[in-house]
Amino acid sequence: MNTSNAGTLSRSFLWLNVAQFLGALNDNIFKLFAMFFIIALRGPADAARIMGIGGIAFVLPFLLFSAGAGVLADRHSKRTIIVIAKAMEILVMVAGVFAFVSRNDWALYAVIFLMSTQSALFGPSKYSIVPELVSRDQLSRANSLLVMFTYLAIIAGSVAAPFLAQILNRNYVLAQWSCVAIAAVGFWAALRIHPTPAMGTTRALTVRFVSDIWRTLKSIRPDGYLFLAVLASAYFTALGAFMQLNIIPYGMHHLGLTQENSSYLFFLAAVGIACGALAAGRMSGRNIELGIVPLGAIILTAAVLALRGMTRLTGVLPAVFFAGLGAGMFIVPLDAFIQFRAPADRRGEVLAASAFLSWVGVLVASGLVYLMGVLKMDAATGFLVLGLLTLVLTIAALKVLPDFLVRFIGVVVTRMLYRVRVLCAENVPIEGGALLVCNHVSWVDALLLLATQQRRIRFLMERSIYETPVLRPLFRLLGLIPISMSDSPKRVLASLKTARAALDEGFLVCIFAEGAITRSGMMHGFRAGFEHIVKDSAHPIIPVYIGGAWGSIFSFYYGRPLSHWPTMLRYPVAILFGQPLPASATAAEVRENVMELSCDYYNDKKPTRPSLGEALVLAARQNWRRRALADTTGKSLTFGEMLTASVALAEKLRNLTANEPMVGLLLPPTVGGVLANTAVTLLGKTPVNLNYTASDESFRHAAEQCGLQHILT
Repeated sequence: MNTSNAGTLSRSFLWLNVAQFLGALNDNIFKLFAMFFIIALRGPADAARIMGIGGIAFVLPFLLFSAGAGVLADRHSKRTIIVIAKAMEILVMVAGVFAFVSRNDWALYAVIFLMSTQSALFGPSKYSIVPELVSRDQLSRANSLLVMFTYLAIIAGSVAAPFLAQILNRNYVLAQWSCVAIAAVGFWAALRIHPTPAMGTTRALTVRFVSDIWRTLKSIRPDGYLFLAVLASAYFTALGAFMQLNIIPYGMHHLGLTQENSSYLFFLAAVGIACGALAAGRMSGRNIELGIVPLGAIILTAAVLALRGMTRLTGVLPAVFFAGLGAGMFIVPLDAFIQFRAPADRRGEVLAASAFLSWVGVLVASGLVYLMGVLKMDAATGFLVLGLLTLVLTIAALKVLPDFLVRFIGVVVTRMLYRVRVLCAENVPIEGGALLVCNHVSWVDALLLLATQQRRIRFLMERSIYETPVLRPLFRLLGLIPISMSDSPKRVLASLKTARAALDEGFLVCIFAEGAITRSGMMHGFRAGFEHIVKDSAHPIIPVYIGGAWGSIFSFYYGRPLSHWPTMLRYPVAILFGQPLPASATAAEVRENVMELSCDYYNDKKPTRPSLGEALVLAARQNWRRRALADTTGKSLTFGEMLTASVALAEKLRNLTANEPMVGLLLPPTVGGVLANTAVTLLGKTPVNLNYTASDESFRHAAEQCGLQHILT
């Protein structure tokens, strides 16, 4: 795999993105050039029919050649196929120059067909090479960049095509040479991709591609999630094609715009898709966040339905943008999931089948636009039909992925209320079962942990809370596992077996081993029940520490949760993940590791927090006249007096204790003892309070261990 490091995408992937960006840019510029030219030849009344024919010419090669391109991607080096496809693009763009010279609309349709043939060859290799260029935990990010830059290319093409047409006074022969130049740069970028090995499949090319596609789809049918992801990806492509083809007639007939100005509407949709893709990639992080899919579908449905009733440009523009935003959020997790879930030796085949279905959808979309032109159907009505179909898809997504959506919403809300800092997240495996063992500080600890992971986590929960009638359906939906100390041994064993089964299925399972939320902020002992969950298995135990949640309104800091108003928005919390421990680790060993993480948490906060001396000075200045100290001898000092006395004593001790990191104190718990401690602290030294009731041997050992040179008494 050609990657530079865990956080940076490889140079080869970046060059792939450049090559595909320029290819998508060229496709859109040339297609719009051709559509503008033919509409000018045939008249605006035929706009819908012309867009439909152009869409069909664009789609047919993907239907005819995608399956063969998938076979080639599995048999040969994907990089080689990409280079050949980009070389073909140069020849096709040169042919486009002569098509404009001929002023023949069917010649332009033919060049669109050839352009799509080159793209059909390029597509399966473009997507199936991604897992060879980036690591598993970079797939979502890489796909979000591919989708984002694809639609940035559409954005640029949607702007560049009408702009070039207008400034060159519709001289399309001259304008077409820009497409030739873009193709040449794309070819150069493809040459920069690092060579990749052939997967070596022996599957032969065949003209019976439909039966091959059908066989591939049947083979993935048992994997329900992969099959549904392929279908959903196909619908997205069809939806995007319909929007692109229908938007120009919509702008011309519904809003009274010219054909060039109408194309800018899809530019706005493409901006939305790019933003949605970027947002999906950032929200997915290291993993594939399927909870974004239903959310994107909801936004998409609402926006497309809104287009039917809009009559003013001020209303249409945000609706078009949000339609794109929802579409971008919808497609990124699906593409990443298909690439990850497809078998490595058949990835090109599966992606080719997915591409075939997608282009069938585009063909159907093109046919619908053409039919609408023939039947004189309003383009706005077309968006109504599209919105209703998308509503069905949204309902299906909510039915298939309800737990993903609920979990995702919970994570978003948690991140709004808490500023969660994650340390050492790489200690959690990206795939496979693992048991998270964590301290328990507040009611929202589970949500805080969910906010750190894109993987699904199944939590063990106190049964009395799980059985709450109103919340039980939600807990069951999220796959929580009820357990209680009051359960019978048989029932406890059943809960532990359920947790073990979840680990074996590849889930993360989390248990709060203290058995209850802390009432004091201190960590209690860990119960040994979790040892039985991982007994005789290879599943690692991941110690986890939640730092900073003690003091939030959901902890017992104020006596009981929610008994106090929040002290700040986005309360700061840190989650630390320790090194994986073997399944044989005992409860005491795991607790010791969690305690070490708590030390790491406080050490990590030291650089950002004032020292004890600084905090003392600040508190004294804010409470100068308030009483601070008193003892049984009758001594009493205000904060101001305490600080003044401490500074004076510190000056007396400065020369005496120079170059001594620690200073011994042998004093009773009185005002004088406090002043000695604060004076030493203000000097930046550590006070060592010695026990005057200890034996001489213990006293000497303490002094030697701390390297004490002076003891104040």
